[in-house]
Amino acid sequence: MNMSWQDHLQRQLERLQVLDLRRRRGGLLPRIQAKNDSRTHDTTATRLIDGPLDFGNNDYLGLRQHPHIYTAVQETLQRCGWGSGASPVLCGHHTLHSRLEQALAELNQVEDSLVFSSGFACNLGVLSCLLDQDSIVFSDQLNHASLIDGIRLGRSDRVIYNHCDLDHLKSQLKSRRAQYQRSLIVTESIFSMDGDQAPLLQLAELAGQYDSALIVDEAHALGLFGTRGAGLLEEMQLSDQVLLKLGTLSKSLGGVGGYVAGCSVTMEYLVNRCRSYLFSTAPPAAAMAAALAAVELLPSLCAIRTQLLEQARALRTRLSDMGWTVPSGRSPIIPLVIGEASDAIALSRRLGQQGIYVPAIRPPTVPNGTSRLRISLSATHTTQDFDRLCSVLGPAATKAV
Repeated sequence: MNMSWQDHLQRQLERLQVLDLRRRRGGLLPRIQAKNDSRTHDTTATRLIDGPLDFGNNDYLGLRQHPHIYTAVQETLQRCGWGSGASPVLCGHHTLHSRLEQALAELNQVEDSLVFSSGFACNLGVLSCLLDQDSIVFSDQLNHASLIDGIRLGRSDRVIYNHCDLDHLKSQLKSRRAQYQRSLIVTESIFSMDGDQAPLLQLAELAGQYDSALIVDEAHALGLFGTRGAGLLEEMQLSDQVLLKLGTLSKSLGGVGGYVAGCSVTMEYLVNRCRSYLFSTAPPAAAMAAALAAVELLPSLCAIRTQLLEQARALRTRLSDMGWTVPSGRSPIIPLVIGEASDAIALSRRLGQQGIYVPAIRPPTVPNGTSRLRISLSATHTTQDFDRLCSVLGPAATKAV
Protein backbone atom coordinates (compact mmCIF):
# COMPACT_ATOMS: atom_id res chain seq x y z
CA MET A 1 0.00 0.00 0.00
CA ASN A 2 1.12 3.55 -0.71
CA MET A 3 2.68 4.79 2.57
CA SER A 4 0.89 8.13 2.53
CA TRP A 5 -2.45 6.33 2.42
CA GLN A 6 -1.37 3.84 5.07
CA ASP A 7 -0.21 6.62 7.39
CA HIS A 8 -3.46 8.51 6.86
CA LEU A 9 -5.56 5.45 7.66
CA GLN A 10 -3.45 4.65 10.73
CA ARG A 11 -4.00 8.17 12.06
CA GLN A 12 -7.74 7.81 11.54
CA LEU A 13 -7.74 4.52 13.47
CA GLU A 14 -5.79 6.11 16.31
CA ARG A 15 -8.30 8.94 16.43
CA LEU A 16 -11.17 6.46 16.70
CA GLN A 17 -9.31 4.68 19.49
CA VAL A 18 -8.95 7.90 21.49
CA LEU A 19 -12.68 8.61 21.08
CA ASP A 20 -13.65 5.06 22.16
CA LEU A 21 -15.23 4.55 18.73
CA ARG A 22 -12.92 1.95 17.22
CA ARG A 23 -14.57 -1.32 16.18
CA ARG A 24 -12.91 -4.70 15.84
CA ARG A 25 -13.83 -7.96 14.20
CA GLY A 26 -14.67 -10.87 16.43
CA GLY A 27 -17.30 -11.08 19.11
CA LEU A 28 -18.85 -14.31 20.31
CA LEU A 29 -17.46 -17.61 19.10
CA PRO A 30 -19.06 -20.08 21.51
CA ARG A 31 -20.20 -23.56 20.73
CA ILE A 32 -23.95 -23.70 20.20
CA GLN A 33 -26.04 -26.53 21.56
CA ALA A 34 -29.57 -27.36 20.46
CA LYS A 35 -31.90 -28.69 23.11
CA ASN A 36 -35.58 -29.49 23.43
CA ASP A 37 -37.60 -26.61 24.83
CA SER A 38 -41.38 -26.58 24.84
CA ARG A 39 -41.42 -22.77 24.96
CA THR A 40 -40.14 -22.51 21.43
CA HIS A 41 -42.66 -24.25 19.16
CA ASP A 42 -41.93 -27.72 20.62
CA THR A 43 -38.75 -28.09 18.61
CA THR A 44 -35.39 -26.66 19.62
CA ALA A 45 -33.97 -23.57 21.21
CA THR A 46 -30.37 -22.46 21.10
CA ARG A 47 -28.32 -22.01 24.22
CA LEU A 48 -24.75 -20.84 24.32
CA ILE A 49 -22.30 -23.11 26.08
CA ASP A 50 -18.61 -22.43 26.73
CA GLY A 51 -19.42 -18.76 26.15
CA PRO A 52 -21.35 -15.83 27.62
CA LEU A 53 -25.09 -15.46 27.84
CA ASP A 54 -25.88 -13.65 24.60
CA PHE A 55 -28.13 -10.57 24.58
CA GLY A 56 -26.53 -9.19 21.41
CA ASN A 57 -27.94 -11.06 18.41
CA ASN A 58 -31.14 -10.49 16.41
CA ASP A 59 -32.29 -14.13 16.28
CA TYR A 60 -35.59 -13.08 17.85
CA LEU A 61 -37.47 -16.34 17.29
CA GLY A 62 -34.53 -18.68 17.86
CA LEU A 63 -34.74 -20.14 14.36
CA ARG A 64 -31.01 -20.35 13.66
CA GLN A 65 -30.90 -23.91 15.02
CA HIS A 66 -34.39 -25.09 14.05
CA PRO A 67 -34.28 -28.69 12.73
CA HIS A 68 -36.72 -27.93 9.89
CA ILE A 69 -34.30 -25.29 8.61
CA TYR A 70 -31.28 -27.56 9.12
CA THR A 71 -32.93 -30.26 7.04
CA ALA A 72 -33.84 -27.85 4.25
CA VAL A 73 -30.25 -26.57 4.05
CA GLN A 74 -28.68 -30.02 4.10
CA GLU A 75 -30.96 -31.38 1.39
CA THR A 76 -30.36 -28.35 -0.82
CA LEU A 77 -26.59 -28.52 -0.39
CA GLN A 78 -26.60 -32.14 -1.48
CA ARG A 79 -28.75 -31.33 -4.50
CA CYS A 80 -27.39 -27.93 -5.59
CA GLY A 81 -24.03 -27.40 -3.94
CA TRP A 82 -23.19 -24.08 -2.28
CA GLY A 83 -22.66 -21.01 -4.48
CA SER A 84 -25.16 -19.87 -7.12
CA GLY A 85 -22.39 -19.01 -9.57
CA ALA A 86 -23.86 -15.97 -11.32
CA SER A 87 -26.10 -12.94 -11.22
CA PRO A 88 -29.84 -13.67 -10.93
CA VAL A 89 -30.35 -12.23 -14.43
CA LEU A 90 -27.86 -14.73 -15.87
CA CYS A 91 -28.04 -18.27 -14.50
CA GLY A 92 -27.90 -17.63 -10.74
CA HIS A 93 -31.67 -17.63 -10.17
CA HIS A 94 -32.69 -21.08 -8.90
CA THR A 95 -36.17 -22.51 -8.48
CA LEU A 96 -35.73 -21.93 -4.74
CA HIS A 97 -35.23 -18.21 -5.33
CA SER A 98 -38.57 -18.13 -7.15
CA ARG A 99 -40.32 -20.14 -4.43
CA LEU A 100 -38.99 -17.87 -1.69
CA GLU A 101 -39.95 -14.73 -3.60
CA GLN A 102 -43.45 -16.08 -4.08
CA ALA A 103 -43.71 -16.97 -0.38
CA LEU A 104 -42.50 -13.51 0.66
CA ALA A 105 -44.99 -11.87 -1.69
CA GLU A 106 -47.82 -13.93 -0.21
CA LEU A 107 -46.68 -13.18 3.35
CA ASN A 108 -46.60 -9.46 2.59
CA GLN A 109 -49.87 -9.55 0.62
CA VAL A 110 -48.34 -8.09 -2.54
CA GLU A 111 -47.82 -9.27 -6.11
CA ASP A 112 -44.11 -10.01 -6.12
CA SER A 113 -40.79 -9.72 -4.30
CA LEU A 114 -37.05 -9.78 -5.02
CA VAL A 115 -34.36 -11.35 -2.85
CA PHE A 116 -30.92 -9.77 -2.39
CA SER A 117 -27.66 -10.99 -0.89
CA SER A 118 -28.15 -8.75 2.18
CA GLY A 119 -30.61 -6.29 3.63
CA PHE A 120 -28.05 -3.52 3.19
CA ALA A 121 -27.61 -4.33 -0.51
CA CYS A 122 -31.38 -4.37 -0.92
CA ASN A 123 -32.03 -1.00 0.71
CA LEU A 124 -29.04 0.63 -0.94
CA GLY A 125 -29.97 -0.63 -4.39
CA VAL A 126 -33.71 -0.08 -4.25
CA LEU A 127 -33.65 3.51 -3.03
CA SER A 128 -30.76 4.64 -5.23
CA CYS A 129 -32.54 3.08 -8.21
CA LEU A 130 -35.93 4.70 -7.64
CA LEU A 131 -34.88 8.24 -6.72
CA ASP A 132 -34.21 10.71 -9.53
CA GLN A 133 -33.93 14.46 -10.11
CA ASP A 134 -37.71 14.80 -10.47
CA SER A 135 -38.41 13.36 -7.02
CA ILE A 136 -37.94 14.24 -3.36
CA VAL A 137 -37.58 11.90 -0.39
CA PHE A 138 -38.51 12.51 3.25
CA SER A 139 -36.52 10.26 5.59
CA ASP A 140 -36.74 9.72 9.34
CA GLN A 141 -33.73 11.05 11.24
CA LEU A 142 -32.96 7.65 12.81
CA ASN A 143 -33.35 5.46 9.73
CA HIS A 144 -30.82 2.67 9.28
CA ALA A 145 -27.51 3.39 7.52
CA SER A 146 -28.58 1.29 4.52
CA LEU A 147 -31.60 3.55 3.97
CA ILE A 148 -29.51 6.68 4.49
CA ASP A 149 -26.85 5.56 2.01
CA GLY A 150 -29.41 4.48 -0.58
CA ILE A 151 -31.02 7.91 -0.38
CA ARG A 152 -27.64 9.64 -0.65
CA LEU A 153 -26.82 7.66 -3.79
CA GLY A 154 -30.13 8.61 -5.38
CA ARG A 155 -30.35 11.74 -7.50
CA SER A 156 -33.31 13.29 -5.69
CA ASP A 157 -33.46 16.09 -3.18
CA ARG A 158 -33.90 14.88 0.37
CA VAL A 159 -35.36 16.10 3.65
CA ILE A 160 -34.47 14.52 6.99
CA TYR A 161 -37.37 14.97 9.39
CA ASN A 162 -37.02 14.75 13.17
CA HIS A 163 -37.45 11.25 14.55
CA CYS A 164 -41.14 10.25 14.40
CA ASP A 165 -42.07 13.96 14.43
CA LEU A 166 -45.28 14.19 12.42
CA ASP A 167 -45.57 17.96 12.76
CA HIS A 168 -42.06 18.45 11.36
CA LEU A 169 -42.72 16.04 8.51
CA LYS A 170 -46.03 17.70 7.67
CA SER A 171 -44.45 21.15 7.57
CA GLN A 172 -41.73 19.89 5.22
CA LEU A 173 -44.25 18.17 2.97
CA LYS A 174 -46.35 21.31 2.88
CA SER A 175 -43.43 23.53 1.88
CA ARG A 176 -41.52 21.17 -0.46
CA ARG A 177 -43.75 18.49 -1.99
CA ALA A 178 -45.41 20.57 -4.73
CA GLN A 179 -42.06 21.38 -6.34
CA TYR A 180 -41.50 17.77 -7.51
CA GLN A 181 -43.23 15.24 -9.72
CA ARG A 182 -42.88 12.38 -7.25
CA SER A 183 -42.36 12.04 -3.50
CA LEU A 184 -41.33 9.25 -1.12
CA ILE A 185 -41.59 8.95 2.65
CA VAL A 186 -39.12 6.39 4.03
CA THR A 187 -39.18 4.93 7.53
CA GLU A 188 -38.42 1.84 9.55
CA SER A 189 -41.42 0.32 11.31
CA ILE A 190 -39.36 -0.71 14.36
CA PHE A 191 -36.18 1.32 14.73
CA SER A 192 -33.10 -0.82 15.14
CA MET A 193 -31.28 1.03 17.90
CA ASP A 194 -34.18 2.44 19.94
CA GLY A 195 -36.69 -0.35 19.51
CA ASP A 196 -39.50 2.19 19.18
CA GLN A 197 -42.31 2.18 16.65
CA ALA A 198 -42.98 4.54 13.75
CA PRO A 199 -46.43 6.19 13.64
CA LEU A 200 -47.36 4.22 10.55
CA LEU A 201 -51.05 5.09 10.46
CA GLN A 202 -50.34 8.82 10.54
CA LEU A 203 -47.51 8.45 8.02
CA ALA A 204 -49.88 6.68 5.65
CA GLU A 205 -52.40 9.50 6.10
CA LEU A 206 -49.77 12.15 5.37
CA ALA A 207 -48.59 10.20 2.33
CA GLY A 208 -52.14 10.21 0.98
CA GLN A 209 -52.71 13.86 1.82
CA TYR A 210 -49.53 14.99 0.05
CA ASP A 211 -49.54 12.54 -2.88
CA SER A 212 -46.46 10.71 -1.63
CA ALA A 213 -45.56 7.03 -1.66
CA LEU A 214 -44.59 5.29 1.58
CA ILE A 215 -41.69 2.83 1.85
CA VAL A 216 -41.40 0.90 5.12
CA ASP A 217 -38.45 -1.19 6.30
CA GLU A 218 -39.85 -4.06 8.40
CA ALA A 219 -36.45 -5.62 9.24
CA HIS A 220 -37.05 -5.61 13.01
CA ALA A 221 -40.82 -6.20 12.84
CA LEU A 222 -40.92 -9.23 10.53
CA GLY A 223 -41.74 -12.35 12.51
CA LEU A 224 -42.77 -10.41 15.61
CA PHE A 225 -45.99 -8.58 14.75
CA GLY A 226 -49.14 -9.44 12.86
CA THR A 227 -51.30 -12.55 12.96
CA ARG A 228 -48.95 -14.35 10.53
CA GLY A 229 -45.77 -12.58 11.61
CA ALA A 230 -45.61 -10.37 8.51
CA GLY A 231 -44.83 -7.25 10.55
CA LEU A 232 -46.37 -4.05 11.84
CA LEU A 233 -48.04 -3.22 8.54
CA GLU A 234 -49.99 -6.45 8.80
CA GLU A 235 -50.86 -5.81 12.45
CA MET A 236 -52.13 -2.32 11.63
CA GLN A 237 -53.84 -3.44 8.39
CA LEU A 238 -51.82 -0.98 6.33
CA SER A 239 -50.26 -3.37 3.83
CA ASP A 240 -52.14 -1.79 0.93
CA GLN A 241 -51.03 1.73 1.92
CA VAL A 242 -47.35 1.38 1.03
CA LEU A 243 -45.42 1.35 -2.22
CA LEU A 244 -42.75 -1.06 -1.01
CA LYS A 245 -41.96 -3.21 2.01
CA LEU A 246 -38.30 -3.82 2.76
CA GLY A 247 -37.18 -6.72 4.92
CA THR A 248 -34.40 -9.03 5.94
CA LEU A 249 -33.86 -12.78 6.10
CA SER A 250 -31.19 -12.43 8.78
CA LYS A 251 -33.08 -11.51 11.96
CA SER A 252 -36.32 -13.28 12.91
CA LEU A 253 -35.86 -15.69 9.99
CA GLY A 254 -32.41 -16.66 11.28
CA GLY A 255 -30.63 -16.66 7.92
CA VAL A 256 -28.97 -14.23 5.55
CA GLY A 257 -30.22 -11.90 2.81
CA GLY A 258 -32.73 -9.13 2.24
CA TYR A 259 -35.85 -8.54 0.17
CA VAL A 260 -38.19 -5.95 -1.26
CA ALA A 261 -41.88 -6.66 -1.80
CA GLY A 262 -44.40 -4.74 -3.90
CA CYS A 263 -46.25 -4.69 -7.20
CA SER A 264 -44.98 -6.68 -10.17
CA VAL A 265 -44.22 -3.56 -12.24
CA THR A 266 -41.87 -2.21 -9.58
CA MET A 267 -40.15 -5.58 -9.19
CA GLU A 268 -39.59 -5.85 -12.94
CA TYR A 269 -38.18 -2.34 -13.02
CA LEU A 270 -35.75 -3.24 -10.22
CA VAL A 271 -34.67 -6.40 -12.06
CA ASN A 272 -33.67 -4.17 -14.96
CA ARG A 273 -32.24 -1.14 -13.15
CA CYS A 274 -31.20 -2.00 -9.58
CA ARG A 275 -27.40 -2.23 -9.65
CA SER A 276 -26.95 -4.15 -6.38
CA TYR A 277 -29.29 -6.81 -7.80
CA LEU A 278 -28.00 -6.88 -11.38
CA PHE A 279 -24.30 -6.91 -10.60
CA SER A 280 -24.18 -9.25 -7.58
CA THR A 281 -23.98 -13.02 -7.55
CA ALA A 282 -27.33 -14.40 -6.44
CA PRO A 283 -27.55 -15.74 -2.87
CA PRO A 284 -26.89 -19.50 -2.56
CA ALA A 285 -29.86 -21.80 -3.07
CA ALA A 286 -29.25 -23.33 0.37
CA ALA A 287 -29.67 -19.90 1.98
CA MET A 288 -32.94 -19.52 0.07
CA ALA A 289 -34.08 -22.93 1.30
CA ALA A 290 -33.36 -21.88 4.88
CA ALA A 291 -35.33 -18.66 4.50
CA LEU A 292 -38.23 -20.45 2.82
CA ALA A 293 -38.39 -22.96 5.67
CA ALA A 294 -38.43 -20.10 8.17
CA VAL A 295 -41.20 -18.24 6.31
CA GLU A 296 -43.26 -21.43 6.29
CA LEU A 297 -42.89 -21.66 10.08
CA LEU A 298 -43.97 -18.08 10.83
CA PRO A 299 -47.76 -18.56 10.93
CA SER A 300 -47.38 -21.31 13.56
CA LEU A 301 -45.33 -19.15 15.95
CA CYS A 302 -48.07 -16.85 17.24
CA ALA A 303 -47.70 -18.03 20.85
CA ILE A 304 -43.94 -17.54 20.70
CA ARG A 305 -44.34 -14.00 19.37
CA THR A 306 -46.86 -13.13 22.07
CA GLN A 307 -44.66 -14.51 24.84
CA LEU A 308 -41.55 -12.75 23.56
CA LEU A 309 -43.28 -9.36 23.39
CA GLU A 310 -44.65 -9.86 26.91
CA GLN A 311 -41.14 -10.69 28.16
CA ALA A 312 -39.85 -7.52 26.50
CA ARG A 313 -42.57 -5.45 28.20
CA ALA A 314 -41.80 -6.98 31.60
CA LEU A 315 -38.04 -6.47 31.26
CA ARG A 316 -38.48 -2.85 30.16
CA THR A 317 -40.58 -2.17 33.25
CA ARG A 318 -38.11 -3.95 35.51
CA LEU A 319 -35.09 -2.06 34.18
CA SER A 320 -36.92 1.25 34.36
CA ASP A 321 -37.85 0.54 37.97
CA MET A 322 -34.14 -0.07 38.62
CA GLY A 323 -33.43 3.48 37.46
CA TRP A 324 -32.13 2.80 33.97
CA THR A 325 -33.03 5.10 31.08
CA VAL A 326 -35.16 2.86 28.86
CA PRO A 327 -37.01 4.39 25.88
CA SER A 328 -40.60 3.24 25.42
CA GLY A 329 -41.38 0.51 22.94
CA ARG A 330 -42.90 -2.93 22.37
CA SER A 331 -40.13 -4.72 20.51
CA PRO A 332 -37.47 -7.12 21.85
CA ILE A 333 -34.89 -4.34 21.33
CA ILE A 334 -34.30 -2.70 24.73
CA PRO A 335 -31.68 0.06 24.82
CA LEU A 336 -30.13 1.28 28.06
CA VAL A 337 -29.07 4.81 27.20
CA ILE A 338 -25.80 5.59 29.00
CA GLY A 339 -24.48 8.75 27.33
CA GLU A 340 -20.74 8.72 26.72
CA ALA A 341 -19.15 6.00 24.61
CA SER A 342 -16.49 5.27 27.23
CA ASP A 343 -19.14 4.65 29.91
CA ALA A 344 -21.13 2.33 27.64
CA ILE A 345 -17.99 0.35 26.79
CA ALA A 346 -17.03 0.08 30.46
CA LEU A 347 -20.45 -1.26 31.42
CA SER A 348 -20.46 -3.73 28.54
CA ARG A 349 -17.05 -4.98 29.65
CA ARG A 350 -18.23 -5.34 33.25
CA LEU A 351 -21.13 -7.50 32.09
CA GLY A 352 -18.75 -9.50 29.91
CA GLN A 353 -16.55 -10.23 32.91
CA GLN A 354 -19.63 -11.76 34.54
CA GLY A 355 -20.42 -13.92 31.52
CA ILE A 356 -23.08 -11.75 29.86
CA TYR A 357 -22.70 -10.26 26.40
CA VAL A 358 -24.55 -6.99 25.77
CA PRO A 359 -22.92 -4.84 23.06
CA ALA A 360 -22.11 -1.16 23.53
CA ILE A 361 -23.55 0.89 20.66
CA ARG A 362 -21.67 4.11 19.90
CA PRO A 363 -21.56 6.88 17.29
CA PRO A 364 -21.94 6.92 14.34
CA THR A 365 -24.51 4.15 14.84
CA VAL A 366 -26.34 6.38 17.34
CA PRO A 367 -26.15 10.17 17.86
CA ASN A 368 -23.42 11.68 20.02
CA GLY A 369 -24.24 11.58 23.71
CA THR A 370 -26.63 8.62 23.37
CA SER A 371 -24.23 5.66 23.52
CA ARG A 372 -26.02 2.69 24.98
CA LEU A 373 -26.20 -0.97 25.71
CA ARG A 374 -28.55 -2.67 23.25
CA ILE A 375 -30.29 -5.62 24.87
CA SER A 376 -31.81 -7.93 22.28
CA LEU A 377 -34.23 -10.61 23.48
CA SER A 378 -34.81 -13.99 21.89
CA ALA A 379 -37.35 -16.75 22.31
CA THR A 380 -34.45 -18.84 23.59
CA HIS A 381 -33.99 -16.69 26.70
CA THR A 382 -35.44 -17.89 29.99
CA THR A 383 -36.76 -16.11 33.07
CA GLN A 384 -33.54 -17.14 34.79
CA ASP A 385 -31.56 -15.38 32.05
CA PHE A 386 -33.44 -12.13 32.69
CA ASP A 387 -32.93 -12.49 36.45
CA ARG A 388 -29.21 -12.96 35.92
CA LEU A 389 -28.97 -9.95 33.61
CA CYS A 390 -30.76 -7.68 36.09
CA SER A 391 -28.73 -9.00 39.00
CA VAL A 392 -25.41 -8.30 37.30
CA LEU A 393 -26.54 -4.91 35.98
CA GLY A 394 -27.79 -3.80 39.37
CA PRO A 395 -29.52 -0.45 39.95
CA ALA A 396 -28.56 2.36 37.59
CA ALA A 397 -26.91 4.18 40.50
CA THR A 398 -24.24 1.45 40.59
CA LYS A 399 -23.41 1.49 36.87
CA ALA A 400 -19.96 3.03 37.35
CA VAL A 401 -17.15 0.49 37.08
